[in-house]
Parts: sequence; C-alpha cells; structure tokens
Amino acid sequence: MKRPLFCPNPDCEYHQTAPVGFAWYVRHGRYQSAVRGSIQRYRCKACGRHFSSQTFSLDYMTQRTISYRRIFELLHTAAGIRDMARILKASPHCISDRISRLARQAMAVHADLLDSLELNEDLVADGFESFAVSQYFPNNIQLLAGKNSQYWIFSDYAHLRRKGRMTPYQKKRNTILQKRFIHGRVTIYESFEELVRQALFLKEKTPHTTTALLTDEHRLYGTVMRNLNDGERSVLHHQTCSSKKARTLTNPLFSVNYLDREIRKDLAEHTRESVQFGRNVVTQMERLAVYRLYHNYCKPYRINGRDERMRTHAEQAGISSGLIQREMKTLFTQRRFLSRVRGIMSRDRCIWLKSIATPLKEGLEYLPAYSWA
Repeated sequence: MKRPLFCPNPDCEYHQTAPVGFAWYVRHGRYQSAVRGSIQRYRCKACGRHFSSQTFSLDYMTQRTISYRRIFELLHTAAGIRDMARILKASPHCISDRISRLARQAMAVHADLLDSLELNEDLVADGFESFAVSQYFPNNIQLLAGKNSQYWIFSDYAHLRRKGRMTPYQKKRNTILQKRFIHGRVTIYESFEELVRQALFLKEKTPHTTTALLTDEHRLYGTVMRNLNDGERSVLHHQTCSSKKARTLTNPLFSVNYLDREIRKDLAEHTRESVQFGRNVVTQMERLAVYRLYHNYCKPYRINGRDERMRTHAEQAGISSGLIQREMKTLFTQRRFLSRVRGIMSRDRCIWLKSIATPLKEGLEYLPAYSWA
C-alpha cells in the first residue's frame, strides 16, 4: 500500500471516509521487521492513532508468509487441515489461523457484493445435516439460494439431537453428553426464522411485488411462516415441495440440492463417513464461508465447453463482473475491517466474532483483538 486510505481507529472521523487530497496523516518513522523488512509508520492527525502500512495487510500480526491463494485452492478440493499443513510446511494451528483470516475476508466481500444485488428470482431454502465434535452432536446448516442462479445468499447453524438407532451404551452416553451441553443451543426454528428475515430484507430491494420462498415440508418451516404478520406473508409466499422428489433440474428445490451435493463433495469434513470431521463449530462455519465465496464468485455457473470466460453464479444473479473483480482483486492482500463492512448479516457477524457455542467446549472462543476493528 503506497498510502493509507483511512484511519484504522473505528472511533475516528476518518475511519469510514478520509478526505481526498488532504494530508490527514503524517509519516511517523519506520521500524524493521525480520520477516518483511522496513515498515512505514503513520500518525492520524484527527485522533492521534499510530499505525503502519502493515495494519492494512491480511498478514497483520503474523510471523511468516503463507500463500492464502494456495490455502483457498486446497480448501475447496477436499483437503484437510493437516493435509494443508504438510503441503505448505506449516503447523495445523497456523493453517487454521489463516483460514480464519480468509473467512473474515470472504464474509466482508460477500456482504459488500450482496448489498448491490437486486433480487429478480424466487428463493429456495433447505438444510443439510453434518456434525461437529462427535456424532452425538449433529447439526443442521440452513441454506438460502436463488432458484435459478444457484447464488448462495445465506447460511446458518442449528444444533440437533442425535437420532436413529443406538445401543443401550450409546443411549446412556448420549444422555450424559446432552446434559453437559445446555447453553448456547440454536434450534432449527431460530435458524430458519433468521433465514426468513434475510429473505424479507432482500425482498425490499426487488422491483417485484411478491417473491416465493420454496422449502420442503418440514413442520417447523411452516410454523415460522405462519407466525409472520400479514404484510410479510403477502410479499413472501411460502411454497413446499416433497423432499423425496427426484433431485433433478426440474425439482423446485434443485438449487439447495445442488449446493448440498457440492458441499459434501468439496469440503472434507462434510463427506459421508469421513474421519476429517469438524472439531469446532466456529471453524467449521468459517470454512463454509470461504467455500461460499468460491461457489458464488469463482465457480462457473455452467460449464458449456467453450473457450470464452464463463459466468459465475453471482453474475447469473445480477451482480456485475466489474464489482466482483474489484472486490476479489484484494481478497488475499488487503485486510477487511468489520466496522467498514456494509450490511454484514447477523449470523456472519457471529462467526466473525466467534460467538457460536461448540458442544462440550468450556469458556469463550479466543478472538484476536484486531478482529474487533
């Protein structure tokens, strides 16, 4: 970065927008870094905050340089954390830290680009089941996508209780473990209610008078929709389709069925009967946020065998390629600040601030101080 574009202090008047052509900062010496050489320091004239050019780097507060692009590529090709660590010659903890940084970047980019979306299609919602910590703690991850574009808009986490056949020992063990996890549970009802709120927010930015929300026949989905007020139900029509219907292109739920298949294929922890399961709910959702970025803004909507550049799911939904390229250009280099992200979804904010409960984990998740900025 040749010069800082804004003050990194969230309470400063120059944090959101710094004056153009006005020297709102002064150079304040340099310091020497063993990893990155000489680093320029600055001081803001308005608040007096000291910062450096490294403050705006995605590698802020790191001791070594690892390719974020390589981690991004490995993550959506079913590589596990230890696989990446061996390939990149780093520790698993180091790889997890870099994925957390990438996830914050991914959520910020998604929020900024989603803010420019004008909804011109119906919506499809459903959940897919996985687990974290152990199979005694299954989960349901709600997905909201565009019906025609397969643009992945929203995802949320809900805890489930183990179901199905269990031996007497497993039943006893399950009872003991469930009693230990009584705080911080998110139910499917709460998760789908948040999804509906996001759908209603998107509906405000569409020229159409009504939008359909298609789901399967899950009992709680209907309960949430019936609890909406008359005005909300008049603009967001709930339609249902049997989940037993063949998962073909003609299925109204094809978008979320397609996402389900791709997630299970491309993310190691969601593969059936995998030993690479998620050990922590927050890090599991962080990896899903990075994959959502790949699906929406990197992956082709359809592969037609031609040589010309293929459209992404976001472009198919109506987001301009120019905006996407501008955001993706600095994805692996320029650090995003939570206080400068426009319209970040509440569930993404919870992931950013690591406030989702992990079964059996005592205490709060560790959150680096710079993540709050």
